[in-house]
Amino acid sequence: MKRLLFVLALVFAFGNVYAADLDGLADKLFAPEIVPLKLTDFGLTKTGKPSFQANNNPSATAGDLNPGKALLLSAIVPGAGELYAGSKIKAAVFFTVEVAAWTGVILFYNKGKDKEDEFMDFADANFDENAYRQEEFRLAQDPTHGDSGAYGGGFDDWTAEQWEQKIHYLPREGFTHELPTPDQRESNWSMKQQYYEMIGKYIHQFGFGWSDAFGNTNEVPYFNGSSPFSLKYMDMRDDSNRMLEYSAWGYNIALLNHVASALDASFTVRFAKRKAKAQLSFRQVPYDGELAKAAGLTFTW
Repeated sequence: MKRLLFVLALVFAFGNVYAADLDGLADKLFAPEIVPLKLTDFGLTKTGKPSFQANNNPSATAGDLNPGKALLLSAIVPGAGELYAGSKIKAAVFFTVEVAAWTGVILFYNKGKDKEDEFMDFADANFDENAYRQEEFRLAQDPTHGDSGAYGGGFDDWTAEQWEQKIHYLPREGFTHELPTPDQRESNWSMKQQYYEMIGKYIHQFGFGWSDAFGNTNEVPYFNGSSPFSLKYMDMRDDSNRMLEYSAWGYNIALLNHVASALDASFTVRFAKRKAKAQLSFRQVPYDGELAKAAGLTFTW
């Protein structure tokens, strides 16, 4: 959302500066003093306004339209600037893309979050953190693992140890991460996310905790495979992540649609004004020490 607001603000600021500069360009270059005339696609007109109508919009001539306003309208609601400029077909296209993009954002986000709830519930039902801690402690008591011999403390002492100390008593291969504790997961959402990622991703370390890993952990020195539950769990996580990724793509499409529509609306008005409005004027300019009459033809777009 912050990124969208920033881009809209940038587009709006650019449009205002651009529109203001274009609207005042004619006066800066040629200030009409004697005989101001207007040109259109059909030649000279006696009135001070062009007869060209922008994109078949009978309610406003091209000279009445403002590129900055068109840009701002489409930056807020894609297609609104095109509708303001009289281009109904392009307005419908940009608005349809906007609706489709945000529909995708919402639908895929909700599906991703539902899948996330499913894999978390599955893990809570089939992964036992205490079983993993017990197996971790058992391995630490075996002097053949690690580089500091057997751990001499009790289970409570072991769980209170820092990970930097634990790794000296655990197998050198496979044990790389400390599992966040329940208190850490309760107070920190990032820790909670790490917990649910680790128990499925680092299966050689945390496979002990899955209920279908093996019946008697004493039969193997340490876990060196994957359980059917862990594989199913990772598939569920992948489904959730894919849905959330689709939602992110929808958001990016909506963001680009705002920018594209805003720029298109501005260019549409500029093009209409370019075709519709030109000004022929005469003024006095210094020449060879005297004031001479000079004609100038300026275009405003």
